[in-house]
Amino acid sequence: MKIKANIKLLLIPTLYLLVISSFVYYLEAIQSLLMILTGLLLLFITKFSDFKINFKNAPFIASFIILTFYYLLYFSKSSFKTIGESFLLFIVPLFSYYLYQIDSFIKIRKKIQFAYISSISLLCLYFLLFYINDIPNHHFDWYLARYNLEFYCKIHGTYICLWIGIAILFLADYISDYKKCSKKLKICSILMFISLLGGLIIYNSRNILLGLFIVVLLRLTILKREKIVITTNQKLSIAFIILLIILLSQRYLDTIHFLSNKSFTNSTRYASWTCSLKLIYDSHFLGMDYNLIQQKLNECYLPFNNFELKKFKINSHNQYLDFLLKGGFLLFFTFIWSLFIKLKETLKQKEYLYFSITVLFAIAFITENILVRQYGIYIYFLCEILLLGSIFRNKNHSIYEVEKC
Repeated sequence: MKIKANIKLLLIPTLYLLVISSFVYYLEAIQSLLMILTGLLLLFITKFSDFKINFKNAPFIASFIILTFYYLLYFSKSSFKTIGESFLLFIVPLFSYYLYQIDSFIKIRKKIQFAYISSISLLCLYFLLFYINDIPNHHFDWYLARYNLEFYCKIHGTYICLWIGIAILFLADYISDYKKCSKKLKICSILMFISLLGGLIIYNSRNILLGLFIVVLLRLTILKREKIVITTNQKLSIAFIILLIILLSQRYLDTIHFLSNKSFTNSTRYASWTCSLKLIYDSHFLGMDYNLIQQKLNECYLPFNNFELKKFKINSHNQYLDFLLKGGFLLFFTFIWSLFIKLKETLKQKEYLYFSITVLFAIAFITENILVRQYGIYIYFLCEILLLGSIFRNKNHSIYEVEKC
């Protein structure tokens, strides 16, 4: 019992280190070690004798089992690494139920979220300063500016925008009762929001911005159903921010121009989705050797007259298609089931922060293999560890019995 008590004490500082590690994102080894350490600490405080498979945790367990089966069936030198990543994504978060049995975690969860917000805000400030300093090179050309950022900062725009989007949702949750916040916190929150918004506008991932817009619409609908009055100023502020993003980024105007003058079939996204679907069909929706996926996609790209497809290794760019390729319809079904469980339970238990984050991820999965790169694994793991336990903590619906010390 003393050992478990000491481990519980270690969990909180480890979680702080995990969220702060986002600031040194380029040191991926640190994030990997902290994710593994967090997982091990959660395993140590888990009482496996109380573990019961039920409707709520079954899709997470099934997703891991199916992925493990295929990774072992088509064994390669990367199999153990990918199995470990799947364990972190689908199994370890289930043990976060025990975090919600630790009073100190419940009390400071929002502070941990605030530490993450602070880290990402500082990152965005750096991106803004880099952007300003780089003006002589990009001359406000969005594509060139983003290329320079990605080249020198070594992080893909979609992933950093996802990190920023999560930070914005955390910030909105942290200051949900804005009127009761202190003056210092209000000023600090405004400055952080400006920094985060600036980062979003500079990198401008359309899918993440669309996801945030859908989240806002859903949250407004929920507020309306709960008969919570939304002031005119709040509505105008939301409309102003959306308009600001569209006007300050030439990307949306360029997209309209592209769609009006070219066919979508010329895009890399169309090619990657078309070829992925072809491979899925050829595998009879049963999954295939994950080691050969990229090779077969490259072969399928040959008829397309696209420079990017020839130069770069373009993956399926869709997490749902990626899982269909790797584990067939069974993995696809269990993964969708896990998303459904989270959406259903978060609405039922009014865990609207987790609901919003789940919606954002579900949309991000449409245009990117989020759970393939470490940057995606990190942010997904972080959110699941902090929030998944919240929908299991109700005694009548928990995956564990409450441990009595």
